[in-house]
Amino acid sequence: MLAHVPALRAGLAAAAGRAGAACAAAAMIALLAGCGGSPAAPRQDEVFYLHGASGLLSKDQSFEVYFPPLDAPATDRVPRRIGVGLMNGDVRISRPMDWNVGGADYTPERRFITYQSPRQFLFSIYERIDSPEDPWPDVLKRYEADLEEQGAEILSGRAPVATANTQGRSYLVKAKVPSKPVSEAFAHEILVRSPRRVLLVQIVHHENIDANADEITAALQSLTVY
Repeated sequence: MLAHVPALRAGLAAAAGRAGAACAAAAMIALLAGCGGSPAAPRQDEVFYLHGASGLLSKDQSFEVYFPPLDAPATDRVPRRIGVGLMNGDVRISRPMDWNVGGADYTPERRFITYQSPRQFLFSIYERIDSPEDPWPDVLKRYEADLEEQGAEILSGRAPVATANTQGRSYLVKAKVPSKPVSEAFAHEILVRSPRRVLLVQIVHHENIDANADEITAALQSLTVY
């Protein structure tokens, strides 16, 4: 079955439109450097509301629950991180304090959350509706068919990766963004699976991602899927 990744490659552009609404001046994908914020970690295990993304997120719903065991101090290359639970507890991740939620939807079978980093990339988690019992080749073929249908170019693919408790396959994807002049967007996309679900992690970025590699790797290594 196909993923819910909103018009995935009309999609790299759509992801920026969805996640960048709090920064209307960001006309091109992933140019979100001016949208940072630093919410303080709450005390104890309390639900808290994210800053940013005004008008996109419901004021009556939180999309994150604080999870202190995944807190981590800053290093020379990675900002201070806080642990959060996502998608009603089905996902946990340690993410930098200054990532803002740019968009989210927890409708069943359409769940996603998008973060925008002040270091000019988007980090999104989408729930796919593939069966976690399907063989890897079947899941990968459906995903690759999605990319082909949406006009994306796979630059590299099916590289084995791992998160805190899942196996995954990583792709580097290029797509054209409908703009004047037409521009190109790049994304690392990682399919991960647990015994209960299949997710797509999408990192939309400039062509060179080296400066942010440690930050993104730390987030991916902390990703726990139930």
